[in-house]
Amino acid sequence: MQTISANTILASPMKTADLVQGAKERGYSAVALTDINVTFGLADFYQEAVKAGIKPLLGLQGRFKGIELEEAEYDLVFLAQSQKGYQSLMRLSSFLNIASGDLAGPAPSLADLPELSDLTVIVPAGLTSELRQLNKLRNSGEEYVKKLQAFLPKGLPLYLGVYPAESAAAYDAYVKKLAEISALPITVVEDVRYLDPGDQFLCKVLQAIKERRVLDEHELTLMAEGQGSHWLRPAPVLEDACREMGLEEALANSGKIAASCHAKIPFKEPQLPVFPQATGLSSDQYLEKLAFAGLEKLGLRQGIYHARLQKELAVIQQMGFADYFLIVGDIVNYCRQRGALVGPGRGSAAGSLVAYALGITQIDPLKYDLLFERFLNPARADMPDIDLDFTTSGRKLAFAYVQEKYGAKARFGKGSDLVARILALTTMKAKSVLERTGQVFGLTLPAIARLKQAMGAAKTLAEAGQQAEFKALVAASPLTRLLYQTAARLEGLPEDTGTHAPGLVISEEPLSRQIGLMTGKEAPLWTVEQTKKYVEKYGLLKIDFLTLDNLELLEGVLAEIQKSSGPLDLTRLPLDDPDTLRLFARGETQQIFQFNSSGMQEVLRKIQPRTFDDLSVAVALYRPGPIASIPLYVARKNGTSPVQYPDPSLKEVLGPTYGIFVYQEQVMQTARIFAGFSLAEADVFRNAISKKQAGLLAEEKGKFVAGAVRKGHSRQAAEAVYALIEPFANYGFNHSHAVAYALLAYWQAFLSVHFPREFYLEKLRASRGKEKGAIIRKARKAGVEILGPEINLSQAEARLFEGRIYLGLKDIMGITPAFLDQLLALKRPVTSFPAFLRQLDTKELKEKQLVPLIEAGLFDQVSPNRASLLVNCGNMLNTARLSQKSLVLQDFLAAKEENVPMPTAAEKVAMEERAMGFAVTASPLEIAGKALAKRYGAKPFAGLALNETGQVLAQFIKKNNWRVKRGARAGELGSNAVFSDGQTSEKVTIFTSQYRRFAQILKENAVYLLQVDKKEDQKDSRGYQLILQDLRLLDLKQLEQAEEVKPVTVKPKDLALERYFDQHYRTKRLGDFQVKERGLALAKLLAVRYQEDKRGRKMATLILADSSGRYRCWLFAGELAKLTLNLQVNDYYLLKLEALGQRESLDFKIWDMKQVNLR
Repeated sequence: MQTISANTILASPMKTADLVQGAKERGYSAVALTDINVTFGLADFYQEAVKAGIKPLLGLQGRFKGIELEEAEYDLVFLAQSQKGYQSLMRLSSFLNIASGDLAGPAPSLADLPELSDLTVIVPAGLTSELRQLNKLRNSGEEYVKKLQAFLPKGLPLYLGVYPAESAAAYDAYVKKLAEISALPITVVEDVRYLDPGDQFLCKVLQAIKERRVLDEHELTLMAEGQGSHWLRPAPVLEDACREMGLEEALANSGKIAASCHAKIPFKEPQLPVFPQATGLSSDQYLEKLAFAGLEKLGLRQGIYHARLQKELAVIQQMGFADYFLIVGDIVNYCRQRGALVGPGRGSAAGSLVAYALGITQIDPLKYDLLFERFLNPARADMPDIDLDFTTSGRKLAFAYVQEKYGAKARFGKGSDLVARILALTTMKAKSVLERTGQVFGLTLPAIARLKQAMGAAKTLAEAGQQAEFKALVAASPLTRLLYQTAARLEGLPEDTGTHAPGLVISEEPLSRQIGLMTGKEAPLWTVEQTKKYVEKYGLLKIDFLTLDNLELLEGVLAEIQKSSGPLDLTRLPLDDPDTLRLFARGETQQIFQFNSSGMQEVLRKIQPRTFDDLSVAVALYRPGPIASIPLYVARKNGTSPVQYPDPSLKEVLGPTYGIFVYQEQVMQTARIFAGFSLAEADVFRNAISKKQAGLLAEEKGKFVAGAVRKGHSRQAAEAVYALIEPFANYGFNHSHAVAYALLAYWQAFLSVHFPREFYLEKLRASRGKEKGAIIRKARKAGVEILGPEINLSQAEARLFEGRIYLGLKDIMGITPAFLDQLLALKRPVTSFPAFLRQLDTKELKEKQLVPLIEAGLFDQVSPNRASLLVNCGNMLNTARLSQKSLVLQDFLAAKEENVPMPTAAEKVAMEERAMGFAVTASPLEIAGKALAKRYGAKPFAGLALNETGQVLAQFIKKNNWRVKRGARAGELGSNAVFSDGQTSEKVTIFTSQYRRFAQILKENAVYLLQVDKKEDQKDSRGYQLILQDLRLLDLKQLEQAEEVKPVTVKPKDLALERYFDQHYRTKRLGDFQVKERGLALAKLLAVRYQEDKRGRKMATLILADSSGRYRCWLFAGELAKLTLNLQVNDYYLLKLEALGQRESLDFKIWDMKQVNLR
C-alpha cells in the first residue's frame, strides 16, 4: 500500500518493473506505487503490472505541513478508487508539486487541499508519519485525527496504518486504541523503498549523493553489511507477521482497499483541442477555406493542385485532424508575421500540399513529386507529426503565443492548465554515476578521472568491466570494488527532472486532471508529469518546436543584409543560380549545412550538381547504406555506365535517379505501379519492411508478389524487385526530408556566394575556437577581408565596418565581463598604448590581462610592433600607475623602450593562437598557398583522386618512423609522416629511399611542396595510401616578403577619401568586384613596372591598393598610349577597370585612369 520507486528522485534504487516482478514472485495479487507527490512513474508501472497479471493500485504519498507539529512535514498515502479518483489523484499531485515547487520549497497545508473524491487515504506508520511522531511525544493523537478528518474532503475513507513487526508493536497498539476511539479502520502499510534487505545500502548512497555528503570507509563497510527493514517481504511472511502481531483485521482491510481500487491509466485516441475561430464554420470547413485561399495566394490555380488538395483534405477530415493543421498553421503564421524565421519544412510533412497552402511548409510537394501518404496515411492512423524549426528567439515567441492563445482560459497559478512543457528525466549514465558515487565514497578527483578515462569508449559500466585497465583499477582495493558494484546498480536511475526542450502539450481539457503538472524548470509554463514517450498515449496534442543552428545563421545573415541592401526573401531566391550550383560542384562546402564533411564534398565533385534536384539526391545518398550506390549513380549520371531498370514499368519512378533507388517514396511508387498497391497500402508496406519483423515481412512480401503477378509480372521478376526493395527500405531516405535539407543548404550556399561578408560574419559569430580559423581561411578564399580585434573599431562581437569584418573583443580569451565593460566604455579614438592605459583603473589592472590583448593584435593600428609592446607593456603599466593619468608625469616617468624586431607572420600566428585559440594573420601555409598553389597546380589532399599523382602544399606535423625488418633493406628507416594542408591532416608514407633524401630537412611546422601518389589500399582504414615521391622545403621569409601578401595599412585619410568618391562618383572597393564586372574605383599606386607585350609595344603592370587590399592591374598598350599623365607612386587615381581572374585572386584590366588632386 505504500511503495516508492526510483521516480522519487534519489530516494530509492527500485525501478517500477523490478517492483512489479518482485511483487508477483513474492505472492502478491496487487501492489501500489505511491511516489512522493509525483505520478510520472504510474504509466510504466501500470503497463508492467497488467503485463505481469498483477493488479496495479495507482497512488501517491502527499507531503504536507504538519497538523499538530507544524514545523515539520509529513506524508499521507492516497490511492485512486476509480477513474474519477484517478482525476482527483492527478489534481492532488498537481497541487502538491506547484505549491511546493516540486519539493524544493515548503510543503502546503492540508487546509488548502483542492476538491477531491474517490480516493482512499491512509496515515502511514513509518518515519514520515506525523502520528508516529505524536506517539513518541506521548500525544494521544485524538486531536490530530479530528483535524485531519476536518481537512479531508467529505466522503474520502480514512485508514490508520500499522506495521507488522516486533519493533513497531508499541506503536501498533497505540494506533489500534486510537482507531477504536476514533471509529476508524486500520490497514497494513509497509513503507517499501527497495526490493531486498541488502538494498538499504543503495538507498543510503543515493541519499548521500542527494545531500552531497562524503561517507568514510568504515561507515561504508558497516552500511554495506547492514540489512534494512523497508524491503518487499514475501506475502506469506507478511501474513504470518500479521497473525503473530494480532493484525488480521488490518490485513483484511488491505484486501478490501485493493478490491475497491479499479483506476486505470486513461490511454486513449488523440483528443485534439478545437481551433478557436468565429466564422460559424466547422473546423473541416474552415480548413478547406484557408487551404484553397492559400493556393490562390501562391498562384497555384492548375487543376492538378486543386485535385491533390481535395484528396488531402478528405483524408485529414476522415482522420479528424483538421484542428491540428489549423493550430500548427496559426502558430507558424503568427511567428512569420512578426519577423521570426521558421524552417521551410522537416521530414515527411513537406509532402503535404495542405501544409504548403497554409504556410506551414515552404516546399511545393508536386514540384518535387513528394507523397502525402508518406506523411499521413489512414491505414496507419497515427497522429500527424509536423516538427517545426525555429531560431531560439522564434521559439520563445511561439511558446509565449501558444500559452496566451491556447492556455489563457485555464490559468493554474502562474502557468496554464491547458498548455505545458513535457517532462524529461535525466538519468545517471555510466561516467556520471561513477563520478557521483566516487565522490560519496571519498575518492579524490584525480582518482575518479583515472577510472573514467580507463572506461575508454565503453557506454556502460558492464562494458567498462571488460577493459583490462579499468578492471585493474577496480580490483586495486575493497573500496574501489564496492564502488564499482554500487555504481553498476545505480546506473540508469533518474537523478533529476528536466524538460523535453522542443515539446509543448496543448489540451482542450485541464491537464491537472488528466496527466498531472509540475512546476518544472521552464516558468511561466508548467510541465506535464509524463515524458514524451507517453503524452500522445494520453490523447494529448504534442507539438515539437525545434531550434536549428542553421536557421540562427540565416536569421543573422538576413539581418546584416537588411542593414545595407534591404530585406531579402529566401523563398524568392532562384534555385538554379549558376554561381551557387558551381560552388556545390567544386565541393567548396565546408561551411554549408549537410554538405560540410570531406566525404560529402568528394561526392559533390563526382556528382557535379547542375540542378537543385541533384542536391537532394546527394543528401539522400550520403547515408549509411545508400552510400554504396554512389559510384554506380555517378557512372550512370556521367554516361560511363548504361542506365538499367529492375523492370521497364519502373522507368517513370526510377528515371530521375538513373534506375537506382534513392528515396523511400520510390519504394512506395514501385509498390503502386509494379504490384497494384494504393499509395496508402504502399506506405504500410514500406513501414513494415523498415521494422524488420519476420512475420510482418513474410505477409507483406506475399502481398507484393501476389499483386505483381496480378499485374502480369512473373513471380521470379516480382521476387527480384522485392529483393532490391527489402534492404533499401530499411535505410532509404525520406524524399521530403532530403528536399527540405537541400533547400536549407542551398539558401546558405546562395548567401555565401552573393553576400559573403554577411555570411562569414555570422559564421564567425556562431563559431568557437579553432573553428573560427577554418572560417577565416574559407572567407579569405571567397574574397572577404577579415581583421583581428582593433582597439578603435571592434565591439563585443565581430562586426562589419567599411566592407571589412573586424573580430570582437569577446574573441580574446580570458577577458572577464567586468574588463570587457571597461574596454567597451573607452573613449575612441585611442591614439597610443599609453593613452589606452590612461583610461583604465590601473590599480587593479595586471600585466597578464594586457598580454592577450597585445598578442591578439588589438593595438596593431596604434602600435604595430606587438613584440616590442609585449616587452615594454609592464614598464608602461607601472608608469601609468605612478603618473595617475597626468600627461606631464607620464612623459617624465616614461622608461626607455627596448628595441625589438617586428614579429614574423609565423610569430604573429603563434601569438594569436595563444590569445584567441586561432589565428587571423595568414599562416605560412596560407601564404604559400596564395603565392604558389596556382603556379604548381597544388591541391588539398582531399582533392586527389585514386591513382593520381599530385602536388600538395602542406605543413609538417610529426614523424612516425618505422624500420624494415626483412629483405635487402632490412634495418633501414621509413616513416608514416603526418602533414596538414590546412583542411585535414593526413598520414603520408615515406619509403626508405625517399626517407634517406628528406629526413634531414623535415622540420616541425615547416611548409613543403609535396608530390604524392594516392593509391588504393584496403588494408588502410582510409581505403587509400598516400606515398611521397618528392618534397621541397619552402622559404617562408621570402614568401612573407612577396608583394602580393604584404599587409595594407589603411589610414583614416584613406577611408575619408573613399567615402567622398563613393558619394560623388559611385566608386566601390576593388575587393567588392565580381569577375568580369566593370566599374569605377579609387586606389593608390604602390608600384609600376613597364614592359613590352608580345608585339613589342609598351605596357605596364601596376600594384594598386585601397582599403580592401592590394591588387595587380594590367595597363595594356592601347590604353597606356592614350594616357597623357605620368604615373606617380603613392598618388591616388580614379580608375575605370574590369575584374579578371577568379573570385579568390582578382586581377584587373584598366580601361582609363585619372590622377586625383587631393586639394
